[in-house]
Amino acid sequence: MKGFHLVVVALLACACASTNKEPPPKPFAATKWQLVMEIPLAGELPYVRFGDGRMEGFGGCSRFASRYIQDAVGARAIAIGRIEVDRRLCDRIPQVAESRMLEVLQSVSSYSITADVMKMSGSGGTLTFNAVAEAIASATVPAAAARSSTSLTGTRWKGVVESGVDEGSTPWLEFVEGRVAGYTGCNMLSGPWRMEGSEVRLGPLVTTKRGCPGAGGEVEKRVLSVVNDRARVTREGSRLIATAPGGERFEFSEVR
Repeated sequence: MKGFHLVVVALLACACASTNKEPPPKPFAATKWQLVMEIPLAGELPYVRFGDGRMEGFGGCSRFASRYIQDAVGARAIAIGRIEVDRRLCDRIPQVAESRMLEVLQSVSSYSITADVMKMSGSGGTLTFNAVAEAIASATVPAAAARSSTSLTGTRWKGVVESGVDEGSTPWLEFVEGRVAGYTGCNMLSGPWRMEGSEVRLGPLVTTKRGCPGAGGEVEKRVLSVVNDRARVTREGSRLIATAPGGERFEFSEVR
């Protein structure tokens, strides 16, 4: 009888342990990781997102992007290439916070994920991020705008390119309230945007000035010829179509 009692106790202990099981870690790629700060900044919080060998994010002041190499064996080692930053003028506090974040991020050599928390560490220190749902991360977006079928606020778009073009040369656009940030296939771009009826008006846009040979440079020429303040941009279902006054066009597909 005593042995039976011990078995029951053991089973109950196992049941309790199973109910307290830690949730599985969020995926490293495609998750939006928001920086944990001692004193959060006003407005949009800094974040990073990884996928297909490319990192992109927001530092609290400027948009940034880079390529990265991840250990395929699963040791959670990572090497981040030179971070390209679309520099914007900001108040001193966001600029200082952003500079520190990018300094540490550039030195990162490993990461770990526990549930919805990611820590990235390197010679410059450690950064802690929380996984956030896009709806939460875009909490500053007015509800009416989020519900509007014509609004681009909170959406992301990937350029429709030929099959031979790799991810590092594939352009993208991301819209937040009143601002657009993106990648031309070679350089970062950013600027204001607004809706005029059913059309989107971009710009004036600014870009970084890095030279890119090969596919990236060719894609950039096509993108910048139509993604500017003279272009007519319309949303047609899951496609965003930019058309230049001369008739040239470039399409983006919505990333869900």
